[in-house]
Amino acid sequence: MENNNRGSSAGPAERLNYFNYFTEVEEEFVRRRGKHMLISNLDWALVESWKNAGIPLHIVLRAINEAFDGYDARAQKYRKVNSIFYCQQQVESTFAEYRLAQVGGEPASSRSEGEQASVAGSSDEQEAFPKDVLFGFLARCDDELRAASSRASASDRTVLENAIDRARARLKQITVEIEGSPRVNAEALERDLDGIDRMILEAARASFGEEELKKLRAEAESHLRSYRKKMDKAIYEQTVQNFIARRLRELNNIPRMSLFYL
Repeated sequence: MENNNRGSSAGPAERLNYFNYFTEVEEEFVRRRGKHMLISNLDWALVESWKNAGIPLHIVLRAINEAFDGYDARAQKYRKVNSIFYCQQQVESTFAEYRLAQVGGEPASSRSEGEQASVAGSSDEQEAFPKDVLFGFLARCDDELRAASSRASASDRTVLENAIDRARARLKQITVEIEGSPRVNAEALERDLDGIDRMILEAARASFGEEELKKLRAEAESHLRSYRKKMDKAIYEQTVQNFIARRLRELNNIPRMSLFYL
């Protein structure tokens, strides 16, 4: 893996697409840390916040390297870097500098980096996922959703149960569509899965009620307490919401409907 400015001068067709955003951030962090570690739910929530905020992948990777360059330059290192949050301030600072540098330049595209890659990329990108792999993934999701539906029924969470049943019906339609298509458009499939994911998540929120959601928010805020003052308000709130979403999925045994989890 190349260092620091990788991708900063690449055109849209050469940029890493949506499916690599999380993987690349994790790999670069682990590479600079020098020792493998499991990325926590809170770390993933932060990375998702960066992506949702439109921070380009190459900016995040550059900031990770700059943060570790500063760490390595220290004469004494009292603690090992054990969280992506160590790079959080540098990511925000580097992104702010990047946006400032864009002032007076060409208008930025309204598309995300991943969408730009899909538009400008070759047909090979759209066929990055073999049909047999996709069928296996969709079948696995359906099995997990069937179990989640039974769990919701046993807990009298009717709204969630109904949403899951609608999601399973849509998955069957998607499977039929893939079977009849000569080529799989991964970006279009991801949008369909994201819509299903959001529908289930909204139902999970509705089924839990305000008090239970407050407890989940309190859990998120407790984990973020030491970082809050150093975080941009929008990034902080997005990270809280991402953490809550992950906990709702865990508590209801709901799979993440995204090709990233293929």
